[in-house]
Amino acid sequence: MSAITIDGELVHYEVLGRGRPVVLVHGWIGGWRYWVPAMQFLQSKFRVYALDLFGFGDSGKNPAKYSVEHQIDMLADFTQSLGLTKTAVVGHGLGALLTAEFARRYPDRVPRLMLVSAPLYDTGDLDQRSPAARKIMQQTASRNHADAMGSDAPTILSPGSAMRAALAAYAAQGRVAEQAPAAPTLRRFEAPVFNPLAEMLETTSLDVLLGRCFRRGEQNYEKLSLDVAKTDQRALHASASTFDAGPMLDTLWLLTMPTMVLHGAADKVIEPPNEEILRYVTQEKDNLLMPPPIPNIGHFPMLEDERFPRLVADFLEASDFTGQVVSIKERWRRRTR
Repeated sequence: MSAITIDGELVHYEVLGRGRPVVLVHGWIGGWRYWVPAMQFLQSKFRVYALDLFGFGDSGKNPAKYSVEHQIDMLADFTQSLGLTKTAVVGHGLGALLTAEFARRYPDRVPRLMLVSAPLYDTGDLDQRSPAARKIMQQTASRNHADAMGSDAPTILSPGSAMRAALAAYAAQGRVAEQAPAAPTLRRFEAPVFNPLAEMLETTSLDVLLGRCFRRGEQNYEKLSLDVAKTDQRALHASASTFDAGPMLDTLWLLTMPTMVLHGAADKVIEPPNEEILRYVTQEKDNLLMPPPIPNIGHFPMLEDERFPRLVADFLEASDFTGQVVSIKERWRRRTR
């Protein structure tokens, strides 16, 4: 057992292997332990870290540290304390929510990101609304372009060029993130908060959520129940209380590093994203890979699908991400038909 102290609280983690670092961040159901099969597979080429978030497993149980902001700060301090200036990150469930925002704030620290069973919800207005974050970025890119050209006249960029310029500007902002405060969590303009997570996590016990994933008596149920028993349910409530589905989708859209988003088609905890969400988050994006949801796989692909560790390794090792997007999509279609 390994542990460090962050902001006065114990953070438990385990590590295996040698090579480039990879950090695995667990979800609402369980703790670091369910990453063990993936860690054992990846350890031959990577140094793999799996930690317990505040309120989970063997990490500190201080309710004052359970908010999304505190958990993200903990991830930033954890990676910095261990000297992980650049590390690939894999987040599951709650971990996907946290690591997506972590990667948005610190893009130079996360060269590659994988999100599993991420909470991506249709807000019902995706075909109508223009995300505030995109609009602001495009306006900023237009102003920067006009300044660079030495003209006082307003400049209108095409959506594609505005996107490229905005991402470049955003990446440049990320390079000074070590010295400047992290960007605040995104908030939508002129749209109400849409938070199905709070309703689910505040009214459903962990035992019930676990029962949606595996039947009592199954090996995975028994293994997960050990860590479920160590979870402070208040940590779930705190993580869900400030969730807003719109900013989560916009955060995904703003990511600049190669990113894979994976869901199980039979997930009974987080419903897989529909076609509207897919179109919304992939518009004008060539760094985002979203394979079709895996048939007959639920909330825990890392426990239910033997292909999962190899898929992670392929994603982390690919030198040509654009080519890998095409290759994985075709391979996944063949295997899931």
